[in-house]
Amino acid sequence: MSLQKFLTIIHRWGGLALASFIIFYCVTGILLNHRKSFDYFIEKDTTSYEVPKSDSALMKDFIEFYKKQIDREDDPAVIKIRGGNKIEFLYGFHGQTTYIIDPEAGVMEKIEKSPMRSLSFLNKLHKAFKTGTFWLLFSDIASILVLIITITGLVVLKYRAVDFIILLGGLVALGVGAMLA
Repeated sequence: MSLQKFLTIIHRWGGLALASFIIFYCVTGILLNHRKSFDYFIEKDTTSYEVPKSDSALMKDFIEFYKKQIDREDDPAVIKIRGGNKIEFLYGFHGQTTYIIDPEAGVMEKIEKSPMRSLSFLNKLHKAFKTGTFWLLFSDIASILVLIITITGLVVLKYRAVDFIILLGGLVALGVGAMLA
């Protein structure tokens, strides 16, 4: 068998197995670019209950006490209680600044997150997240073109039974991966 024939076989079988992943990547990429239109893929089921009325002064005093400790005037975006004895105050997007207070140990830790410049920029471009409208449209069009090219490649080429088995194997692997994710 010649090297060219061997490479053609590898390319064909690999392409068939990867076609389902490419289609999946294109479709999910388009959906994720517009996740706000789909309510961030979250279904909310709200149930309301009556509880006894109480004074919220205790909660406000609790928050004000710790805001003085961390020397901030603004209210945190999120307050978490970890392990029943640690309090976390998260400020900014995804806890850009986080204060972790352990009152029993008398220790406070401040964590400030900052994105890695070049990697963060590439990540935003990849996701089309917080980018301009042009890049969002460009990435959607590119995904649609890759999707069309992949599907037409599956339809146009002549296949043998083993090719369909490989394609089915790729779909099964995609399904297993989706279930594990």
